[in-house]
Amino acid sequence: MPNNFELYSARILDYSLAGQQQEEFSTCPGTATETAAKHLRFADRRGADTLILFGAADGRLAEALVKKKHADQELVICDLYPEQIRQLNLSGFDKTLDERCAILTDSSIWAQLLLLFQNGYGATESHLILNPGLTGKSKSRHQNLQKLFSGTKNIEIPNKGESSTISAAAILSPDEPELEKFISCFPDWIEEIVLVWDCRESESIPELRKFHNAEIINIRHPLNADFSAQRNCMLTHCSGDWIIYLDADERLDNKNWEIVRRAAASSECKSWYLPRMTFYPDKDHCRVGYGLWPDLQLRLFKNNDKIKFVNKIHEQLTGLEGSTGILPDCPIEHLTHLLKSREKIELKLKSFDKSTDGRFNHHLGTEYPHILNDFISPRKGCEVGPLLLPDINMS
Repeated sequence: MPNNFELYSARILDYSLAGQQQEEFSTCPGTATETAAKHLRFADRRGADTLILFGAADGRLAEALVKKKHADQELVICDLYPEQIRQLNLSGFDKTLDERCAILTDSSIWAQLLLLFQNGYGATESHLILNPGLTGKSKSRHQNLQKLFSGTKNIEIPNKGESSTISAAAILSPDEPELEKFISCFPDWIEEIVLVWDCRESESIPELRKFHNAEIINIRHPLNADFSAQRNCMLTHCSGDWIIYLDADERLDNKNWEIVRRAAASSECKSWYLPRMTFYPDKDHCRVGYGLWPDLQLRLFKNNDKIKFVNKIHEQLTGLEGSTGILPDCPIEHLTHLLKSREKIELKLKSFDKSTDGRFNHHLGTEYPHILNDFISPRKGCEVGPLLLPDINMS
């Protein structure tokens, strides 16, 4: 089966995280053989060559589908509970699958969504099956994944994006490494860069104007245990039609900046999520699994008077108008593990904890699941392009 699911899932299953929720399921209504036969009839009527099963549950339905499906039909098993797949595999579940079957497991709905699209799968060409044995939260989570996959659409964005102005922005600490390279990464067509410095008025800040021709607006605004206040200060100084913001340890390459420019000219979306690739332990590998990728960041959005960040920590942007999309081919490069020592990152996390009066306690892991970047990139011949998200309740 020409996809990256096997290797990706293997990397996820290599790591067992404490506190992971268990999949909830009961005996499948009717026999697994009867349920499999019913869905295979539906697939035949639609001419679907791919079956996508959402949730493995006890594994019986998947095994029945393997036995009864046509030899040339593909079966993809998407499961949001890696521990369930781990337990099934201990009983030989993976050995019951043929070469036209694949398991995709990760607790992240968004990782599974992007991997399906990046490997050429679409809802219109596939027969989708929600495992009837799922119960409780496990059923609702897999149902959300199915709805998201079936409702997300590929859209076109203009080939050129010159009609809208874009303000770039960032919140920086004066001691951040490689600030000159950070400011230089913004393209020449960015005419305004708003920098909010996490320091007091009396503190000095680096002089970055010589590294970019844009108008650079410097504002000092200490954190004071309120991340939203800093972000809102940033927003009030942005005058462009659109706003994009990055952190000091993030970069976009030239190709991706051009995608940003084109996305800002779209009439279909007014805000865009960008995937974030956190390189670890080197630039050829990316952290994955359990929410580490695609780590979607809502960083590009239409400017309006209503937008506002809320929550002092884990801030969220409100007041957005219109539809929201994802730019899968426009990842933010996150360089924190390459630019900063472990000690520096830990100090930063401690400052976050302190700012929340002990309500949060961040821990830096000693090792993370990671994979070659190529395995979370679109498979050859499967260019994804911008995705328009459906308006569904994910709660």
